[in-house]
Amino acid sequence: MGLSGQDVEQLSRSLAGALNFNDLESYVHASTGDRLFVEYVGPGKPLRPTIVDLLNVLEERGTTAPFLRYVHVRRGGKPALQALIAQLCPEVLIAVPDRGVELSAQTNGKPQPDAPTTALAPGFQRNVRPHLPNLDVRVWSEKLIQIERRVCRVEQGGNALGTGFLVGPDAVLTNWHVVEAAKAAGKLGELGCRFDYLKLPNGAQQAGNLVPLHADGCLTWGLYAPAETTKTPEDPPPTAEELDYALLRLATPAGDQAVNGAKRGWIVLPPAPQPLPKDAPLLILQHPKGAPMKLAMDTQAIIGRNPKGTRIRYTTNTDNGSSGSPCFTMDWDIVALHHYGDPAWQDPKFNQGVPIELIRGRIEAKGFGNSLGN
Repeated sequence: MGLSGQDVEQLSRSLAGALNFNDLESYVHASTGDRLFVEYVGPGKPLRPTIVDLLNVLEERGTTAPFLRYVHVRRGGKPALQALIAQLCPEVLIAVPDRGVELSAQTNGKPQPDAPTTALAPGFQRNVRPHLPNLDVRVWSEKLIQIERRVCRVEQGGNALGTGFLVGPDAVLTNWHVVEAAKAAGKLGELGCRFDYLKLPNGAQQAGNLVPLHADGCLTWGLYAPAETTKTPEDPPPTAEELDYALLRLATPAGDQAVNGAKRGWIVLPPAPQPLPKDAPLLILQHPKGAPMKLAMDTQAIIGRNPKGTRIRYTTNTDNGSSGSPCFTMDWDIVALHHYGDPAWQDPKFNQGVPIELIRGRIEAKGFGNSLGN
């Protein structure tokens, strides 16, 4: 095909407007089988120069079409980008028979928009659960690996307090109630965030890396609702200011560290809510009871939002130490900050999180939006 320098310039601008670094890493791995920052470009550049370098290397290797085809399929909501890709690389419109192995996690699933409309044996398969999509295995697992690097155990003097996750180069989000006692006692300096604390396939535990807090350890926070310390947490319901979050600042920018050849990165907080229909799946990455990181998955989880929209309830399992964990859709879109469980000691009915877009809004309203990564 042969992209000209002008083509690369135009295409890189359009791609940079549609993808972030997380998308770019996933799409490169899914379409080529290779890692962006291992086989194609070096880390450290801004997004658009990184895309320019990537396109130039793909052109040299003659593998531009698979990457652009993948973007074309995955960015159906960007018609201008799709049209530009089709114009510069008509090969993307040629059907590829072998779409690869896909994982279908069935609980409440609706077909993906780009799913085929015919089958070799029509009538033998049914989508019986309308909120579960088919998942591209490599894309899904790559995103899990990326997010795993960004989740940490919040601890004090080696003792686990809860879970947290990077939301900027040196910013970690957790619950206010996780750090409340340490802040009240003037002991924030004893806190740290342990990344990469994992159980390995051989059964051994990886100790991970402990990153202490900066002198300005807690940048901003929001209190939990007083009723959430009682047996009737919804009476009265939490207000838009009672979001039970704490934005911690690390002594060093862990998000910029290299992990296995790629930047650790951070989870970008969305400004708007994600659709969460009843019975939709919910995934939670957490350190329950201070243990190495666990993934809890419930494929029929969502109970619903409270009337004020300040809490989300679900049935995904958590335990002590899970407070401050990120909650995701099956496509790894973050939707909530886990913070609470049903106070009923016997036969609990729900766990509960704070909508993540509300937390982003409060952080920005308090003047700390520049701590959040994009």
